[in-house]
Amino acid sequence: MGRGSSKAGTGKYGGGMQNSDTTTNVTSSHPLTEEISKGGGSFANEIMNTRDAFEREYGDAVKNMNLYVATFSDGSTLGAYGGNTLYMNEKYVKNANLTAAMQAGAKSGFHPGIGNKTGAEAVASHEIGHRLGELAAKKAGISEMDIVARAATKLNLKTENMAGHISKYARSNYSETIAEASADVFCNGSKASKVSKAIMAEVKTILK
Repeated sequence: MGRGSSKAGTGKYGGGMQNSDTTTNVTSSHPLTEEISKGGGSFANEIMNTRDAFEREYGDAVKNMNLYVATFSDGSTLGAYGGNTLYMNEKYVKNANLTAAMQAGAKSGFHPGIGNKTGAEAVASHEIGHRLGELAAKKAGISEMDIVARAATKLNLKTENMAGHISKYARSNYSETIAEASADVFCNGSKASKVSKAIMAEVKTILK
């Protein structure tokens, strides 16, 4: 994560995603707001509204987060986070199949359900979760694993077993555990996994 504007870390999220972190080359990008003039207003607004919802919930941690549409060297990447920037794959702008892909991934247990959210909102909430986990760990002077461990202690669970209560992809590493918890809580609210809610409560406590 945080590899600068020419790189986007944290892996892929959704259909066709490998079960590991990747470093994805961003070959071109432009601000999300430009999509409005190109007819992608609905998509752009979904992402911006998701960012705004996180700002209301977690404070200034995401207030100045950059929102971009990008072309990735790996076209199957749906979104990525790096260098304080959320990148969304331009292939999926105005593409209803993104929601279907996310719903299919949820059905297989690869990632959490998306509730009544769109695929764009689900991807964005995952990538914003990377931002939250990164900043919370930095602010507290601990690792992202330590954040998950704190939540595990409160639930009387083993740290290494936490991700399994969220999704298959959450097991990739602790950064993905927090990102998946973020998406789960945003998309499913009170119906989210108790593990996801406990993790995001820890993140919120640190950041607020």
